[in-house]
Amino acid sequence: MTQGKDVMYKTPDGQHVNLSVEGKYAFQLTPEQSEWQCYLFGNRPDSMGIVYRPRKGKEPSWFVRLMMRIFFDCLWVKDKKGEPQ
Repeated sequence: MTQGKDVMYKTPDGQHVNLSVEGKYAFQLTPEQSEWQCYLFGNRPDSMGIVYRPRKGKEPSWFVRLMMRIFFDCLWVKDKKGEPQ
């Protein structure tokens, strides 16, 4: 059995992603997620629906969040400190 190794890969959009390579197969590790999450199209934290969590550092500005709230009824919520996901 061969020992796996980690390789840094640059995606087309310029992000750096760690890949774990074992033999012929490469497994992509999940990038770090933001502390913001968006409840889309009228969904709220206490109901079931579509929830989107962007990559860390790729969150929209306050203006974009406000426009999403007005036009699409999307609610952006920041995680509370010390609360597990």
